[in-house]
Amino acid sequence: MGSTSKQLAGKVAIVTGAGQGIGEAIARAYAREGAKVVITGRTMSKLEDVAGKVRGEGGEVLPLEALAGNKEHAEKTVREAVSRWGRVDVLVNNAHTFTDFLPLEDAKMEDHCMIDLQSAFIGSLQLMQLCFPHMKEQGGGSIINMGSSYGIRCEPGFLAYAASKEAIRALTRTAAREWGKQKIRVNTILPSALSPKARWYLEQSKTYDLELSKVAMGYFGTSEDIAPTALFLASDASSYVTGQTIGVDGGATMF
Repeated sequence: MGSTSKQLAGKVAIVTGAGQGIGEAIARAYAREGAKVVITGRTMSKLEDVAGKVRGEGGEVLPLEALAGNKEHAEKTVREAVSRWGRVDVLVNNAHTFTDFLPLEDAKMEDHCMIDLQSAFIGSLQLMQLCFPHMKEQGGGSIINMGSSYGIRCEPGFLAYAASKEAIRALTRTAAREWGKQKIRVNTILPSALSPKARWYLEQSKTYDLELSKVAMGYFGTSEDIAPTALFLASDASSYVTGQTIGVDGGATMF
């Protein structure tokens, strides 16, 4: 198959939190469609494992250890992408440091909010700001942020997580309005999949059946179910789509 038939041929993508789960699935899907992919995460051994899979499927990949919300790490990530491949076309802000269930009145709630906002919201903002001049100069790009149905539903015990995810939706819509003239598109996916983190949460909280009852299609998706929408938003097929929130969750959230 020639590279011209691939949806992301010639593009460079950054995918954060790509050591497992949804981030891994997106990074591998991008690479299979011709993108050169920078993958970041907290654990280099996991990233190297994913990188090996990408290379085994014929893709080009650069794994980088980076913590979401760390400005120096964000700067290195974008710098490495540009120095190696000359551009950044796609940014997927998937990484998020999670805090555990906590009642609103708990004294630690403020700390939890700061942790979630720093990793998810500030982390996304930092990379968006760093990618902006490159996307502007090259005539456009696509940014995909990860929200959550929990931000819409506001389940008890998850203020920090929900607040950070709703802040990301505000970030998405603001950037879409400010950067649209530069042909930089910004969208949010609300994913729901049995990623390792989601499986852990459902088991710990004993809410598997409850959460499953909210899914219109009657089953939990996999990380591979999220990747096609992320691929669509990264590709030229979505060239007139920006500022949107797209639920990829089997109908658990409907707008």
